[in-house]
This record gives sequence, structure tokens and C-alpha cells, in this order.
Amino acid sequence: MSRRFPLQPLVDLSADRVEAAERRLQALDAERRQAREKLAQVEAYRVEYRDRLQRSLAQGMGVMQVRDFQAFLARLDEACMQQGAEVAARDAAYLEGQKDWLEQRRRKKAFDALSTRHARAEDAREGRLEQRLQDDHAQTMLREAKRDRDEAGG
Repeated sequence: MSRRFPLQPLVDLSADRVEAAERRLQALDAERRQAREKLAQVEAYRVEYRDRLQRSLAQGMGVMQVRDFQAFLARLDEACMQQGAEVAARDAAYLEGQKDWLEQRRRKKAFDALSTRHARAEDAREGRLEQRLQDDHAQTMLREAKRDRDEAGG
């Protein structure tokens, strides 16, 4: 009978940790994509608003309207910068999550290799034990056959 791998709880734990790291990485990727989409929306709105300013300037507009447009564009620029910083933070968090996931996978593979090695050693041990039992059985049968021959002939 095979002996249980003594590090099996660690194998199981490493598998759980890989799964948890995968879930975290997926969540971080979703957050990263959302931040990028939001940045793209803000940038598109800024471009659209600049175009509106250019069209309005071409048609003629008052100084107060120009200042209002410029103030709003400044706020859009600031929003783009803030959202760009958010994208950078999400990218950094994703990279950290990816490093963690890779590390958890590496550990799991190491434990899996130990488990495989243990299973092979157990198979070899059982094979040797089975061979020994067969050899013992064959020896017993030979002794009995010899004893029966000796008794019959003797």
C-alpha cells in the first residue's frame, strides 16, 4: 500500500494559492481595462471639446466664452492627467499581481515535482515488495516440491 505523500497539504495549499492568484490577476486586469477605457473616454471628450472651441473661435465668440472654454479644457486636461496616473497605478498593480501569480505557479510546480517523485519512489518500493513476495512464494513452492519429492522417493 502506498504511503501518503507527507507534503500533500502543501501541494493542496499551493494549488489553492495559484487559483486565488489567478482570480486576483483577472480582477486586476479588469480594473486596468476599466481605467484605460475611462482615460480613452476623457481624452476623446477633451478632443471633442477642443474641436468645438476651434469651431466657435472661427465663428467668433466673446472673451468670457473663450475663458470658460479654456477653464473647462484645463479641468479636462487635469482629469486626463489624473486618469493617466490611475492607469499607471492599475498597470503597476497588475504587474505585481502577475509576479505573485508566477511565483505561486513556480511553487506549485516544485511541490508537484516532489509529489511526482514521491509517487515514483512509492511505485518502485511497491514493485520491489511485490517482487520479494513473489520470490518468497516461489521459494516456498520449490521447498514444498522438493520435500514432496523427497518424501515420495525416500
